[in-house]
Amino acid sequence: MCGIAGVIRFQRPGVADASPGDRIPEAWLDALDAPLVRRGPDDAGRWRDHVMLEGLRVDVALVHRRLSIIDHETGAQPMVAGGAGYKGRVAVVFNGCIYNHRTLRKDLSSAKHKFHTDHSDTEVLLHGYRHWGSDVTQELEGMFAFAIWDARKGELFLARDRAGEKPLYGCNLPTGDGHAFASSAAALEALLDEIEPTTPRHIVGVTEWIARGASGTTPIEGIYECPPARRARVRDEGRGPVITSRMYWEPPERSRGPARLTPEVVDELVSRSVAERMESDAPLGVFLSGGVDSSLIAYHAQKHREEHGKWVETFTIKMPDERYDESAWAQRVAQEIGAKHRAIPVKGNAADDLVTLIGLIGLPFADSSLLPTYWLSKAASKYVKVALSGDGADELFCGYERYMGAIALARRGTLLRMLPKSFLPQRDPRSRWSKLARLVDAARNGGYDDLVATFPQRDMQRLIRRHRRQPTRRVEDPPLDDFQRYLPHDILRKVDTASMACGLEVRAPFLSRELIELCLFEPTGSLMRKGERKGLLRQAAMKHLPGEVVNRPKYGFAIPVGEWFRTGFGGMKTLLMDQLTSGEPWPGIDVRIRKRAVKRMIREHESGGRDHSQRLYTLLVLSIWAHQTRSDTIVRVKPLSEEEQEAVDAIFERKPDPPHAELRRPA
Repeated sequence: MCGIAGVIRFQRPGVADASPGDRIPEAWLDALDAPLVRRGPDDAGRWRDHVMLEGLRVDVALVHRRLSIIDHETGAQPMVAGGAGYKGRVAVVFNGCIYNHRTLRKDLSSAKHKFHTDHSDTEVLLHGYRHWGSDVTQELEGMFAFAIWDARKGELFLARDRAGEKPLYGCNLPTGDGHAFASSAAALEALLDEIEPTTPRHIVGVTEWIARGASGTTPIEGIYECPPARRARVRDEGRGPVITSRMYWEPPERSRGPARLTPEVVDELVSRSVAERMESDAPLGVFLSGGVDSSLIAYHAQKHREEHGKWVETFTIKMPDERYDESAWAQRVAQEIGAKHRAIPVKGNAADDLVTLIGLIGLPFADSSLLPTYWLSKAASKYVKVALSGDGADELFCGYERYMGAIALARRGTLLRMLPKSFLPQRDPRSRWSKLARLVDAARNGGYDDLVATFPQRDMQRLIRRHRRQPTRRVEDPPLDDFQRYLPHDILRKVDTASMACGLEVRAPFLSRELIELCLFEPTGSLMRKGERKGLLRQAAMKHLPGEVVNRPKYGFAIPVGEWFRTGFGGMKTLLMDQLTSGEPWPGIDVRIRKRAVKRMIREHESGGRDHSQRLYTLLVLSIWAHQTRSDTIVRVKPLSEEEQEAVDAIFERKPDPPHAELRRPA
């Protein structure tokens, strides 16, 4: 688990170059590396290479930050196969974990590949590419984002996992002769600032970020996000860098036939996936909320602990507001399964943490559960370096309440459009009246998109001058739509950002390839047995967990951010007012936000007339990010504190890299 980055540049004869021996300045690598430091506190590595191919000079530099989880001693990166004079040499930087690496190692060893590490999944990826080429992605079970330099072809090969657990961003260089990639959009923005320090970055396309709080496109012109399940090649075809990409996996089409999954099959698949994700040379724990998803994961982790030689700890945070606190339920489950449990009270300054996290991610990410996820990760990282989570279960097993709303829209849309929304109070976003008002809005305007939006169509028109109404998008399969959009753009981005800020690796057993494909193929009626959300998963969990745990209402990992805006908890009210009432709240963005509409929302929220918590939070995050993007400071992330660094060092004692023969990591 790490942070990765790199640059590739191409030069043909006749192209002026003041320093042909150093085509990729060290300062560029420093800029890429700085925002990635917290993703890998255990080790750092850089590697350079160049080749001449028919008059074309290709230079490459790879950057790696390591959180050491598997093979502490020999798994360092960048990892290279082939010596300096070997034309077929390849090098890799890899972020993630390949869960079937031992099986693949056996297959590759049978095919005469010689391994030099003990059990590094990185080396399996390296030899897998040499054996299968780009089709190596078809063989991998895991979460990953990686870049492989192929000296023989003079090109970079990039890929990202099927669900989008690990991030990957890219951009063309302003010099016009190369390409860069990184685990963070902030790293690429820092690189662009280093190359062109006086050129402002254009902020475009923020409307989806405002409406939904997240997006699959970045609002920084020139920086893109590689979609999940995609692989790409970066090479020169005579006119500068060319990127060719294709999907290597697509979700199956939903079956309309009879049910195929049973509770017994689901339980076995979850158990197997948990076992695969428990391999680690570092301490391992489980995020436990006390809900059915995390509780089932914790049960199976506890069951498999002996075969993996692990003492499993479970973690939850104790929220200051009882309405959002699930620690008692988590404690109940931990006692039931016999796990050691830690319930840790929320500490820290919410406002400062939010500014730091937005700087880390480099995007206007507006899911407020980023904060409690960060606090939980920070607490757990003092005891473990790997944690299992229940992410993905809601999308695969139809767990969101909005899926019931989607059914209501399909069956009762005409009636909903006739209801007078003005008579529906919206003081509490969790109340039935507020939910009914959202349904009415969705029926009249944007359909399912309005149902999941922070700012539905009508609210966007009130907020943004000359906002063009978006055409209603027909969503035939809401769970599949959420798997392809909400899961990678929001949930997994949140978990990756929060956990890597603390040097913690989070693994999601529900996102095994087998579970994904079977659940997305299964008829939704089978997944929602008896019309109950996650009905099939609940039946599987009933074999192991108390009924009151399995059947309790879903809380959601939320914070009372709306009340914090009123009371000032954690400095949030001060931050809100300082940002949104300043002279220029959103510098440089490509839309005009009506300040009068924002002030009205603040007044209504403070008086309790209407709850605008998530809308105000979205505008606050957009303001923080816009000011950071316009800042002259390249590094906008707080370093690890002494206490945090001591905790990391206590878990992992650094050891020198051993010498390799063919496999090496040059200085």
